[in-house]
Amino acid sequence: MKRTFIAVTMLWLCASVVAAPPDGKALYRENCASCHGQNGKGDTGPKLVGDASEWKTKLFERAVLNGIDDQGKPLKSPMPHWSRASFKSDNGVAPSKAEVDAIQQYLHTLK
Repeated sequence: MKRTFIAVTMLWLCASVVAAPPDGKALYRENCASCHGQNGKGDTGPKLVGDASEWKTKLFERAVLNGIDDQGKPLKSPMPHWSRASFKSDNGVAPSKAEVDAIQQYLHTLK
């Protein structure tokens, strides 16, 4: 009985961790802010707030993952193509669309 309770508890805990949506703010600050600024208004990289943050989701994903802007042109270096890289917390795995979407949603909260 005790083993069953522990097993069920562990499954529940794992399911709640998997179900948690990505934290766009943390992902942005950890992976994007050093170039695009803490408030998304640009620094060494271009401004995102009010520009790329407003692109359709698919275009934003394409830009982040493949380095292609909303006009179909390659983004300028040193913007990484994240489909061939990893966010700092992803341990070598390319970012998921959910993580990229969470970053874009976070950018919508900035002014």
